[in-house]
Amino acid sequence: MFDLAPPALLFSQHFTTDFVGDEVLTINERKATGQFSGKRLKDFSTGRYCARKALAHIGLENADILVGDEKQPLWPAGYVGSISHSGKLIGAVAAKSSQVKSIGLDIETIGKIKPEMWRLLYTKAETEFLKSFTGEELAYYTTLLFSFKEAFYKLQYPLTKTFLDFTDVEIKSVGNKFKLGVLKEFSGKQLLSGNLSLHHTSKKDQLITLCYLM
Repeated sequence: MFDLAPPALLFSQHFTTDFVGDEVLTINERKATGQFSGKRLKDFSTGRYCARKALAHIGLENADILVGDEKQPLWPAGYVGSISHSGKLIGAVAAKSSQVKSIGLDIETIGKIKPEMWRLLYTKAETEFLKSFTGEELAYYTTLLFSFKEAFYKLQYPLTKTFLDFTDVEIKSVGNKFKLGVLKEFSGKQLLSGNLSLHHTSKKDQLITLCYLM
């Protein structure tokens, strides 16, 4: 269990470092794997395993989590959720859609963002913020901003069905919290109205971010 959100938020999580095979999949999920093999099949299977565990914690047992047109998880009616994995950790979060509009989870290995990637990932304001750090702090915050954007994309796409680039959103540090703003104007942006919260935690070299919209 990771400290990702306030206790008042009724969402569930399940994480594991033990990757599993397709024996944990439902019949319908197994059909969706197609030609998956090796690592891809283990990632998919373990993600569904974690998602099912998270859903069970909030009252839904043995649910299918199928695959959408853009390879996104399709959550059962009445529920929202998100799945993510790195090479070492995999997890899922879930909530009832009556309480949370949408949710996004991301897991990254700290230090993966190289300087040559900055111009593709960060706005000018974000770049200036990152320049104030060096060493381990720089590795952490470059990964954090990237991960927040990944988590937000997973949150927004089920609502808007819109593709966003990394620089279409901007992360700002406000006190000891982070805020996200959508810079791009597009049809459907109003669907993102509400209270957007960002949370993060880490364990060793694994960084976990969570975005949720209420």
